[in-house]
Amino acid sequence: MFNTKKLYLFFLLTASTYVSQVTEIAYAHIPQDNTTAPIQEWRDQRNNVKIQFSYSPDNPLIYTLTDLKFSIQDLNTGNHIKDLISSLTITKDDKIFFKFDDVAIQNGDLSLRVQFSEDGNYRAISQVSSTDNAAIALAYFNILVPLQPLGKFNADSLSSSLFPAGLVAIGLSVLVIAFIIISRKKEKAKKSTNGKMQKGEGE
Repeated sequence: MFNTKKLYLFFLLTASTYVSQVTEIAYAHIPQDNTTAPIQEWRDQRNNVKIQFSYSPDNPLIYTLTDLKFSIQDLNTGNHIKDLISSLTITKDDKIFFKFDDVAIQNGDLSLRVQFSEDGNYRAISQVSSTDNAAIALAYFNILVPLQPLGKFNADSLSSSLFPAGLVAIGLSVLVIAFIIISRKKEKAKKSTNGKMQKGEGE
């Protein structure tokens, strides 16, 4: 006999596990405004390198784009160091959430946009090297995605992120309904056939 409860459970589990994580790469200098988190700075006296890091908004929302900003400068002059390559790994509790390899940094500034799927304390591990693969710096920075009550998300960004999930949910709903209709028709046809057979036997 057709079990609709199992189909509904399967539909809900499939729809709930569809999560989209978006990453974008752009280039811009770290702005100084109230929407940006305090700048974190890492200095390497040996290689004469300074890396600054910040992110915007200062209180990231899950499923909403967060802009991670890096600036690589000469420690003494403050000038940007050009023609670099960076690899970035973002982790939380020893689990890797994002990984970017061999991103070109032409003018010393780099911006990476990501969507976090859960709150918590993240670590951004940045490895910078020259174009001839000579290591220049390895730096660590912290990212705090605060605990957020339901309904605090950016509605426009959230709806944009979940649009593919909505299409999947609609498609699954159509399949479930079609399956139910077909199964019921088969059951009615089977009952009708059995009823005719029993009637024929009775005569």
